[in-house]
Amino acid sequence: MKKKPIAVLLTAVILLGFSAVSASAFAIEDIYKIGDVNLDGAINIKDATELQKILAQLRTAKSEQLEKADVNYSGSVDISDVSLLQMTASGKYRSMAGKRGVDISSHNGDIDINKIKNAGYEFVMIRCGYGDNYTSQDDTRFAQNVKKCEQAKMPWGVYLFSYATSTQQAKSEIEHVDRLLKAERAKGYRPTMPVALDVEWSNYVESNGGWNYKNINNITTIFLDEIQKRGYYPMIYTGYSELDTMMSAYIRDNFDCWFAQWYTSPSSYKYHRLGMWQYGGEVDYLESNSISGVGVIDKNVSCLDYPMIIKTGGYNGW
Repeated sequence: MKKKPIAVLLTAVILLGFSAVSASAFAIEDIYKIGDVNLDGAINIKDATELQKILAQLRTAKSEQLEKADVNYSGSVDISDVSLLQMTASGKYRSMAGKRGVDISSHNGDIDINKIKNAGYEFVMIRCGYGDNYTSQDDTRFAQNVKKCEQAKMPWGVYLFSYATSTQQAKSEIEHVDRLLKAERAKGYRPTMPVALDVEWSNYVESNGGWNYKNINNITTIFLDEIQKRGYYPMIYTGYSELDTMMSAYIRDNFDCWFAQWYTSPSSYKYHRLGMWQYGGEVDYLESNSISGVGVIDKNVSCLDYPMIIKTGGYNGW
């Protein structure tokens, strides 16, 4: 995956446990902290107490408080959110929101997932393939990388690099992802992170007349809609210019974005569905672009607690 001026989804984010990186580099002032019910800028046992009072009607809740109170992403606020806040405050539950992870492909070689985990990264997005549904275009290390993540108890998701320039190719890319994930599910492996379409410039797409709003919006909409209908949790990986000029408000408003921006934090992001932020890889403006014993690797932060969202919602076979 390459760097992009990216766009992201910003419904809610808990940026916790990110002290391993320069605080100034990762200041994301405009992102809501899900769980910060009392609006004091921190997430702790006081938030559970505040929510208990709201539910008991001892407090009149502000709309902003209710937006931040659905910590289990169930679509409603109730006593189960209080319980999860209590577990989080006591250390019994660890949210994925605000945690760092990596994305990998066959280009990373025979990668050691345990070294990634021991370095403090807590999820992996794995390339399953690229383009049309041909086995020759499967990522040659996909199944191996999934197995390694499962063995290391590392949450994982997938992405497919798109080369689609037509509706037919978009549908083929859907079948490509579906085939590979079904094969992993048959082994008992299910992703707890999203299923993403990687939409970025390629010479193939441009030379075949596909690098324009009409095609990019069409193939992205088809993919996201159908992947969601098949029970997966969809996501779009792309750059800011693509999201702003080649994709419709329908995409921006209805699907999470994995936003690649390597030079600054996405605090100026003007849309509202920030799901993940890719902050480094080919360059190291914000922190080292490598991991000891692993090498240069793309780095990300998850803005949402995807394992909770996906398991609670029954996505990806859960």
